[in-house]
Amino acid sequence: MLSVHRLHLLREIASRGSIAAAAEALFLTPSAISQQMATLEREVGAPVLERKGRGVRLTDAGRRLVGHAERVLAVLEEAEADVAAVSGGLAGPLRTCAFPSAARRLLVPALAELSARHGALEITMVDLEPDESLPALKSGELDVVVTHEYDHLPEPEDPGIERVPLLTEPMYLAMPAGDPRARGPVAMRDLRDDAWVVGRDNTAFLDVVVRVANEAGYQPRISVHSNDYLVILEAVSAGLGVALITPLMIIGEYEGVTFTRLTDTTVHRRVVAAIRSGSSRRPAVSAALAELKTTAMLVRESLHRAPGTLGLWRD
Repeated sequence: MLSVHRLHLLREIASRGSIAAAAEALFLTPSAISQQMATLEREVGAPVLERKGRGVRLTDAGRRLVGHAERVLAVLEEAEADVAAVSGGLAGPLRTCAFPSAARRLLVPALAELSARHGALEITMVDLEPDESLPALKSGELDVVVTHEYDHLPEPEDPGIERVPLLTEPMYLAMPAGDPRARGPVAMRDLRDDAWVVGRDNTAFLDVVVRVANEAGYQPRISVHSNDYLVILEAVSAGLGVALITPLMIIGEYEGVTFTRLTDTTVHRRVVAAIRSGSSRRPAVSAALAELKTTAMLVRESLHRAPGTLGLWRD
């Protein structure tokens, strides 16, 4: 019978992209994982990894085995959740994470309410971007992650993760208030000569701007990289470029920035709660999801009612 431990290691290599990254995440040495993979290959009678440059990649057999591993691990997660549902109750650790703007507006209020209602929960929180939080979720370091997706970027299927929708935000174009175009309709195709303020490399916040600009027929010229939305809005206000912004990113009035919708395209960001497949019946996870849904509804209502810049969100 195949070892669940070795299947888990293979899944981590697939998720993290290399043996070294999987080893670091699991507090193991690369040589220890390599030895386990050699044993797994003897068990299945076929190579599961092959060298690619200085790293490795999955073989066809390895990819098939990862698919089976996802289902096996999800069933085991479900078994643990079922036992916890009948014996554990709302107690013990609950490890959570969100990207910064959602941490501030969604996760912190939800966890405060959850902690007040269920004092036996041992709640922890960290703010991370999705490229860090989702691998940590799959490896068992986190239990609930608030993450985001963009409708112009294809989201690969991941059978190891269940996603629960929280809210969908429209993205607005942020321009310097003194720009004469800010008084009228603006199209994405008309921004080919503008500088852009975007997220850091290897982030969806950068990728979505590049994708939307490419769809409009050009490669965006980037002037500022930052994942800090205060920095992004200050850069726009200072005339360093334009940016795509969602309501959750805005925490105050910005007199130097004008927000408008694009006339030739629509861009939305979906905010979701992610959990390991099979863990939804775990009492702490179920309670956290319910509180996040309630908080998301309240946030949406408050943004609809807010005046000025904070009332940007309108259906």
